[in-house]
Amino acid sequence: MLARKHVRVTGHYVDLLIFKGYRPAIALELKWGRVNIGTKDRRSLNRALRKLGVRKAYWLTAVSSEKPREQLVKETGEKYVLHRILVQLRLRGNKLEEWKRGRTRFRSEMAVGRGRRLAGH
Repeated sequence: MLARKHVRVTGHYVDLLIFKGYRPAIALELKWGRVNIGTKDRRSLNRALRKLGVRKAYWLTAVSSEKPREQLVKETGEKYVLHRILVQLRLRGNKLEEWKRGRTRFRSEMAVGRGRRLAGH
């Protein structure tokens, strides 16, 4: 498995690329808070399907609310290979705020590991 892999063949980054042997088999794009697939993600996954020969492509998103979502209209050739997975956290009030703070901590407030020091520290 490779994470955040730039694929020269497609010209796009793929969030997760899972291999079977030495061949790419599954491509995944991961998102937070979006309920509908964007043009850029759809293009990236379609190129992974066509040019890399992956068998399945998934667009996976986690949302904190029950936002309305449009039905995924699949284009030609996407019927059995492009899938949207929507994970609803079903958190409200304090639990939702706690989850958001924890998520921020792992992104912008992430601590530097023991083996590596920032300049000036």
